[in-house]
Amino acid sequence: MERCLVQKKLRELSQRTQEGKTKVVFVQLGSPKSPKIPDVRAYLKEFLGDPRVVDINPFVWKIILNLFVIPFRPKRSAALYSRIWDGRSFPLIEITKSFSEKIDARLKDCDDIEVNHAFLLSSPRVHEVYTDWEEDLDERENGASELFAVPLFPQYSESTIASGIDGLTSVLEKRVRIPNLKVMTNFHRSRAFIDNSVRIVDEHIAKLKEQGQFDGLIMSFHGIPKRRVLFKKDPYYQHCYETFVLIRDRLKHANADEVHMTFQSRFGSEEWLTPYTDEYVQDLIENKNKKNLAVYAPSFVADCLETIDELGHELKVEAKEWGGDVHLIPCLNDDDKWCDDFAGFIKNQSLADVKTRKEDFYQMEKDTYMDMPQQEMKAEPLSDQTKLTLKIIFLTLFLDLVGFSIIFPLFPALAKHYLTVDGDNYFLQLIFNTISTWANTGGMQTMNSVVLFGGALGALYSLLQFIAAPIWGTLSDRLGRKPILLWSVFCLALSYVLWFFSGSFTLLIAARFIGGIMGGNISTATAVVADITSKENRSKGMAIIGIAFALGFIIGPALGGILSMWDLSSYYPALKEIGVNPFSLPAALAAILSFFNFYYIWKKFEETLPEDKRGTHETDRTFNPIKLFKPLPYAGVNLTNFGHFFFLAAFSGMEFTLTFLAVERMSFSSMDNAYMFIFIGLIIALVQGGVVRRKANQVGEKKMAVMGLILLIPGLLLIGKTYSIGILYLGLFFLAMGSSMAIPCLTSLVSMYTPSQYQGKSIGIFRSLGALARVVGPVVASVIYWRYGSHTPYYFGAFFLIIPILMISRLPKYQKA
Repeated sequence: MERCLVQKKLRELSQRTQEGKTKVVFVQLGSPKSPKIPDVRAYLKEFLGDPRVVDINPFVWKIILNLFVIPFRPKRSAALYSRIWDGRSFPLIEITKSFSEKIDARLKDCDDIEVNHAFLLSSPRVHEVYTDWEEDLDERENGASELFAVPLFPQYSESTIASGIDGLTSVLEKRVRIPNLKVMTNFHRSRAFIDNSVRIVDEHIAKLKEQGQFDGLIMSFHGIPKRRVLFKKDPYYQHCYETFVLIRDRLKHANADEVHMTFQSRFGSEEWLTPYTDEYVQDLIENKNKKNLAVYAPSFVADCLETIDELGHELKVEAKEWGGDVHLIPCLNDDDKWCDDFAGFIKNQSLADVKTRKEDFYQMEKDTYMDMPQQEMKAEPLSDQTKLTLKIIFLTLFLDLVGFSIIFPLFPALAKHYLTVDGDNYFLQLIFNTISTWANTGGMQTMNSVVLFGGALGALYSLLQFIAAPIWGTLSDRLGRKPILLWSVFCLALSYVLWFFSGSFTLLIAARFIGGIMGGNISTATAVVADITSKENRSKGMAIIGIAFALGFIIGPALGGILSMWDLSSYYPALKEIGVNPFSLPAALAAILSFFNFYYIWKKFEETLPEDKRGTHETDRTFNPIKLFKPLPYAGVNLTNFGHFFFLAAFSGMEFTLTFLAVERMSFSSMDNAYMFIFIGLIIALVQGGVVRRKANQVGEKKMAVMGLILLIPGLLLIGKTYSIGILYLGLFFLAMGSSMAIPCLTSLVSMYTPSQYQGKSIGIFRSLGALARVVGPVVASVIYWRYGSHTPYYFGAFFLIIPILMISRLPKYQKA
């Protein structure tokens, strides 16, 4: 009996699914729930987290998105969304609903079609509509057996249509019952879309002409990166051009030479489709005397933030500043004639045969594409091999900085350990006796004496890097990059092995000595970047170096602090006989990572300097301090170089004495010290990515650098007087903010003031002076700390910063070439 009921149910279901009824679902992107920052943040995180929307390396993009985009962009975007918020919803949502209802009403007489709508990022979502379809199929005898998805994006693009298809297929992965599926991937050549666009545009141009306010029409399409079109073969640009031609050639109130095609809404730093709408409008107004321009956005069928605000508000404000005006032509929205025609289009596409469905579209002549402007990249994209090489260089530099900074939070505990177990060591005594003689005093107390240990080790490592960098660079010019990288990375790994077994202070000094020399391979790594990049895309490659430094500075101290919590020698006392000590675990991890890096270079790295080019390079790096301070004949460069030197000397002095102050004042452990450096690193990454990258050009590099230097002063003063964690972290916040603004802006200023043919020499001196500052700063700060107390180097540093502030303030105005 039960079996018969099941078979009957299956026959009924089979009969219904063969009836051929179609559910048409219009799919739009959607909007945030409200213009509140949390709602906008959630919307942007989901939207920009789609790999179809942003198609760069997922790991890299997650870091950029969560560190540099999501913390900052939602506030600005929320302000924009608030301008189009009606108190309960956004235009895109309401227009889509009204459009769907009107299409549904026009198809009521067609029993074979039902109409619904869904959003990718708003409610109702695709999965909700799909669930409704399943329930409807169970409850109704004439439920739809076919789903026809119609994304409301006229032109195809991976970032829109393909993203929507991904959303649909992700729903299907979790379902058992799959309907007959059909997806419309574009309708930019449909007669309904083109004819109604022409009608709407013509009506507005006619009105503007009557008022004497028409000098041209801008068809502004949403942009995408050029790379997608040129290398991924995305047909979006061709579809945009076809749309442009079909509309332009049918307009009655505008001549072909009065109609222009542009692209808007670019995001990020890479090249997008050109010409850019804002730049093109500015040129028309200022240079072509086209003061009144109509703007229409054929990428959208419903008005949204990109049309109402970006074109109707922001572009209009800019146009008035340029001496002209723009008049926004609304999208088709829920216009009655458009709804009539699109309803007929949907009906025909759903029910008619293939031949009849083709008649819904305009056909393009072959010679149409002869006049299509070619998109060209100013900077050639990085090849796969170049990207792999950059990954290797990134890892190399990252590990160099991890090795440099992993010891930061360990300095106080490290010093106390060796003073206890190896107090009579010749080198340990030499450090104290030498500086004691120089300072002509015995110091104040034990902690003040111990701080010299950190300054000495820090200065030693930096001094060796400073000396070794030009040597490694020169050798790599003669022997090739790969041999030098292999040798330096292998020896760096050995230095960590030596540190692992450094039961005596002598072995620790030897380990840091070798590590400092091998860490000078930054010059070789920088040369590799120059080898594999062109002038146009070198900044992208050099950015890898900056990211490696930022992450290394964050992760190095964190690893040092975390791993110091486990003392191998206490778990296995017998290991003390072979030199294993409480700080061996950080050394072990650094060694493992370095050996992995060595293997990776050996297996994957391809030589970037051919034999026929070896021995022809000239290095501008020098370890002669006198040559470094020799003035250069370029206005602004010397003040910037010396200002950077004095600033970094003060800042690095703080870096190397900070952990001792924290231990002395608040009894910090190595892990507590690690938290400080993690905090500093995160603030630096956030400010550089979210503020400096966006605002430096607007505010001006000189002004932002001065602002950063000024912010360092309250930071140093607060730390100098702190006896509480709250005040300490407030001071660290100011220091991180200031340094993250000053360092990249000073680097930019050197480059801006230097003629293009002398960039290498000028920036080489700039970096060498920075390395020298990291030698001088720790030594001077440590001696002051030792001689006059823990507060003095911070007060002295705050006062000392007046020098670089005055220097940078006196920089001449930058003249563009």
